[in-house]
Amino acid sequence: MKYTLSRPWGLVLCLYLLGGLALGLSDRPFGQAVHQLGVKPGLATAASVNVLLPLLAIGLGVAFPRLATVWLGAVGMTAAFVVGLALVYHAGKAWDAALLLASVPPVLVLACLGYAILGTLAALVSRSVGK
Repeated sequence: MKYTLSRPWGLVLCLYLLGGLALGLSDRPFGQAVHQLGVKPGLATAASVNVLLPLLAIGLGVAFPRLATVWLGAVGMTAAFVVGLALVYHAGKAWDAALLLASVPPVLVLACLGYAILGTLAALVSRSVGK
């Protein structure tokens, strides 16, 4: 079965990257806002990883149901989130790619797999409903 490409996949991948980067860059202000409410600031990062990024993966999987784009988008979104966190929390310090890779917690690797699964399921459901 051949699918036509109605939207450029590069633009969709940019949406994944921008979403992950935006959430990574907004982690500190989000954490400060949550802290003012009397909750631990780490809850902001947990909310981003466990709620906001999965919602982004599902939403883009429904809007653009191409499996290859969903999978690449999940990896790119997670990598952009890690880069955003590194820019916020390590600004002004010397760092390189090896340091960045070493600082990635294993839970984010598993979360990336979860984003790919959620996006895949959303894309498959969107395809079957759209027929």
